[in-house]
Amino acid sequence: MSNLLISGPAGGGKSQRLKELLDESEEPTATADFQSLYAALLQQQRDPSGKYPLRDPALLPLVEYTRRSVITGARKRGIRILATNSDGDPERRGSLLDELGPDSEELVIDPGQTIAEDRLRSKDGSLSPECRNALQRWYAKKYRDNPRRRYRR
Repeated sequence: MSNLLISGPAGGGKSQRLKELLDESEEPTATADFQSLYAALLQQQRDPSGKYPLRDPALLPLVEYTRRSVITGARKRGIRILATNSDGDPERRGSLLDELGPDSEELVIDPGQTIAEDRLRSKDGSLSPECRNALQRWYAKKYRDNPRRRYRR
């Protein structure tokens, strides 16, 4: 199976789909899931509602470096890669696909802005500026023509 970039908005279900694909896979697979790497580096757990604490923007470059290191190491060893992305910028997504390799594909998971917002809301019903910005990064620029992309709602 080819390397796969799972793209979609924050709160869209990318990490869940990645876990399902890992469970189905019988081949060695490296995961470059941004949120999971962030949580692992900070030793964070999801709360009972399934949400992580808000990210510290100062640490995001470290997490991105770690993700790129996972991808580079896996490619050198010929290991399949599953990566996630919540940035809708066509250039950024194309760059990640190129980084994954010429045989990579993109799976877009987008349940819709309303559902993603609901999943990201805090217990009091508010949406943090960080979550609002994350959704904006996706929905402002979300799609481009790409023969390697397939969709799932």
